[in-house]
Amino acid sequence: MLQRAMIAMALSCNPELLIVDEPTTALDVTIQAQILLLLQELKEELDMSILLITHDLGIAAEIADRIVVMYAGKVLEQADTASLFEAPFHPYTKGLLQSVATLDRNQDTELYSIKGTIPSLTNLPSGCLFHPRCSHATELCKTDVPPLIDNNNREVACWHAEELSKETHIKKIDLPTAAEQTIVTPTDTLFELANVSKHYPVKGPIFSRTRVLRAVDNISFSIQKGETFGLVGESGSGKSTLGRILLQLELVTAGKAIFNGQDLTSLSASRLRSTRQNMQMIFQDPYGSLDPRWTVEQIISEPLRTHQKYTKTQLQQRVAELLTAVGLDPAYASRHPHEFSGGQRQRIGIARAIALEPAFILADEAVSALDVSVQAQIVNLLKELQKKLGLTYLFIAHGLNVVRYISDRIGVMYLGNMVEISPSEELFQNPAHPYTKALIASNPKPDPKAKRSYVSIEGEIPSPINPPSGCRFHTRCPFATDTCRKEQPNLVPYKENRYVACHYPL
Repeated sequence: MLQRAMIAMALSCNPELLIVDEPTTALDVTIQAQILLLLQELKEELDMSILLITHDLGIAAEIADRIVVMYAGKVLEQADTASLFEAPFHPYTKGLLQSVATLDRNQDTELYSIKGTIPSLTNLPSGCLFHPRCSHATELCKTDVPPLIDNNNREVACWHAEELSKETHIKKIDLPTAAEQTIVTPTDTLFELANVSKHYPVKGPIFSRTRVLRAVDNISFSIQKGETFGLVGESGSGKSTLGRILLQLELVTAGKAIFNGQDLTSLSASRLRSTRQNMQMIFQDPYGSLDPRWTVEQIISEPLRTHQKYTKTQLQQRVAELLTAVGLDPAYASRHPHEFSGGQRQRIGIARAIALEPAFILADEAVSALDVSVQAQIVNLLKELQKKLGLTYLFIAHGLNVVRYISDRIGVMYLGNMVEISPSEELFQNPAHPYTKALIASNPKPDPKAKRSYVSIEGEIPSPINPPSGCRFHTRCPFATDTCRKEQPNLVPYKENRYVACHYPL
């Protein structure tokens, strides 16, 4: 609603050009779809041009007629959207498209990522700005700046564009069959939530009764050791609150949170502090979560100094090991957060999270603020560390492509309730709950041929202060009946290893 208000302000002077800078980055997929459709309708109705700035290639494919690819302040390629996605000419464009975690990406294959990082604008390389990261770079690329020239009805700034255009088609990966899918075999349970609720009192005007905000309402599920459990849902569905309950950053109103056989809700402060060594968190904002006054060494070593006894030499050695483990140079230990890119700062946050060798890590929107190539690097790193250290993740995100790629099982939340739990591939191929199906249909695809002309789910998520009776999704569900309006469905077994809370599963 706030974004719609901003669009109304921007349209108040009847502009010929509307500059839209990352309009949906912080929005979930359903609201994102509504905003994109609104922009398209306004463009046609007002005969207006739109300059869309985004790092989401799915959005670019859906709304753009032409695309300009920029790198370190320079335009590297310009083309119509269909041609760019079908056959990118510049190596950087190709790298961006290959880095996308699409819904047809095989989970067993590593995401492609462009090596290295974007250079500092105060210390740009000579020649082609992309040559330090380009596998096709030659001596000419290192010394001379390629001009932006017309090449087959598109503009490309690359010395080898003509020869590379013949081999830069993006290969499509076939969706794995049911026989090829990896089904998670439950082992020991690491986390178990039993009828957990978190309610907040909300005070109204004087003499009015105190209302209750039901952020999480009677949720039960478990997370197995060594698995990645993805958690999706619209903003306001209670995902982050549920994650914070697991770490006991939020105390439960009712129910139990059991970690490794211990009921965290009954532990004393000292016992809980000790237990927290095995539970860490990776935050959404890789800059805001790091103290700007501290060096990287101080940031990473803080949990070690808090929970364990190390000498100064041992701390320095451990910090060097952790920086190496996350792909950073140990020499960076004396630097401050502002000296790093967003991807590098997130690696520092990951190094801090694994410092105590925890059993469980909560990753709350850990890659949503990153561009596609850096996002691919971080996702690959998380999967690599999971294999090496035997980590268990709760991965919260609104980017369905990434959640599907990294998760073994996925839980879908709506207005404080869990409406579906399923193995990742089965959830996306055969969603059982209408809300899950709507979320998947709302997900933008990096394919210009898949442009949508409709919104899969109408309206806003209701207020958790005054949730609807019966099934909480019935006010937006096309299949709702009187039963749905009166009776709330329980989360019950649906098929093997699957659960759904719906009177009429799909």
